[in-house]
Amino acid sequence: MTYEIDDGQEEVNSVVAPDTPLPKDLLEHLEERSQQRKDVIDTTKKLSRFFVGWSLNSTGFFIAKFLLVTGGGVNYWLAVSLCFSVSSVGSLAGLTGFRVNYNSDGLEVDNMQNIFKSAAGLATAGAVTWLATKDYQYFETLTRETAVQINQDIQTIEKQNPQLDPWLSIGIAALLVLGAFSIIFKGGRD
Repeated sequence: MTYEIDDGQEEVNSVVAPDTPLPKDLLEHLEERSQQRKDVIDTTKKLSRFFVGWSLNSTGFFIAKFLLVTGGGVNYWLAVSLCFSVSSVGSLAGLTGFRVNYNSDGLEVDNMQNIFKSAAGLATAGAVTWLATKDYQYFETLTRETAVQINQDIQTIEKQNPQLDPWLSIGIAALLVLGAFSIIFKGGRD
């Protein structure tokens, strides 16, 4: 037995039944869980942003310190530029959502908070760069002053005792070398 059904004659009598309302306590629980998930996501974003910024700043700091220790004044500007560049990467990435438009209504700015975050990041990068290089500048000045003072003392002694001229230079050099060796080898015992 075959049935012939005409598609045009078939009526659709299906009706979607309304959803059964959820109990109030379940709705409150679902809302609390949703809010809790949002809080966890926000906290995770803030922590990841902090740790990425911290790692970039510390990387820039240690690059500058390494360059200054290994190359001294030769690498000074390289250390400054690399430290600032690496430290400011995180703050410049925040400018991606910043938009400025000018239309018939005037100036329109979107995501202005990103520019303030970026300005704060650039200020932090400048502070990290200053901290990385200030010790070098201090020790460079101190070394110059020490060299000038030693030179003045040598000239004073030479004027008072001209016959000690070659032996004085040799004695001072020997004392400096022996002092450096004692500091190096004494530091290794601790």
